[in-house]
Amino acid sequence: MMATPHMLLERSIRELQTLAASLAEEVGSACDCAHVVTPEARACKELLLSISVLLPKLRAARYVLPEQGMDREIAVGRTAEACQSPPSARAAT
Repeated sequence: MMATPHMLLERSIRELQTLAASLAEEVGSACDCAHVVTPEARACKELLLSISVLLPKLRAARYVLPEQGMDREIAVGRTAEACQSPPSARAAT
């Protein structure tokens, strides 16, 4: 089965949410235990901040993508267009 843009987006959002939850737990436990911030804790905090900025943008991208049923039609249409165009036209794109 071919992965559609919608499927990839949804999977990415789920995986980033899971990663963010794990990082938040790490950052929370690092702050509870030590008064000195380690480089690892700082990196976790920076990653968590980056993901928290990225997730809303990915969620907003859902509204730009065509409907789920349309993904396959678009992918099939692009494949058909590529097969119909001459090799010189495909090289230019």
